[in-house]
Amino acid sequence: MISAYKTMWIVTAFDLPTLTKKDRRIANNFRKDLLKTGFTRLQLSVYVYYASSKEKAEEMSSHVHAFVPENGHILILFLTDRQFGMTQNYYGGLATEIKEPEQGLLLF
Repeated sequence: MISAYKTMWIVTAFDLPTLTKKDRRIANNFRKDLLKTGFTRLQLSVYVYYASSKEKAEEMSSHVHAFVPENGHILILFLTDRQFGMTQNYYGGLATEIKEPEQGLLLF
């Protein structure tokens, strides 16, 4: 059994300029690159990836670093599966469908 204390979630949050058409294209390409790499979108600028080990998480972090836009700010957090499982989501009156990340287990 894989330990919830050894598997990792990579949470990638970013702030990219979108003032010009070129900036929007760059930001959209960055989002597409994250999805192609296996990340799942939680919010517009927050994506997660489930990694089976700390080494895999660090490898994915390096991969993301390789395609960071020149004028972008990217934040990468590393959480154990146990910590990520304690995440709480709150929604107001909007009816919304919650799409769970495809990899790993979420305990909500």
